[in-house]
Amino acid sequence: MKKSIKADKINNALKQAISEIIQEEIMEYSADNFITVMYVIASPDLNKADVYVSALKDIDKVVETLNKRSPYIRHLLSKKLKLRRLPQLKFLPDEYKLV
Repeated sequence: MKKSIKADKINNALKQAISEIIQEEIMEYSADNFITVMYVIASPDLNKADVYVSALKDIDKVVETLNKRSPYIRHLLSKKLKLRRLPQLKFLPDEYKLV
């Protein structure tokens, strides 16, 4: 399946903006943990986006917290990005592990 340049740009813009929001708004509550947005995969119609994250400690709790705060993150995202449609965000743990 051919990947679109526009889809890549949107995914990268979402990744960058969500990373900034997590660093500015979410990390202040958990200063002892380091959360990284690894990549974002948005659906072609921008209805939803899977956001893959990694963390130094307790990835399950981090993912649970981010999913609970997803509406707030989406609200802040609307201020950073000028898209016609903002996707519903679903945070998932990044399954790729370095050995």
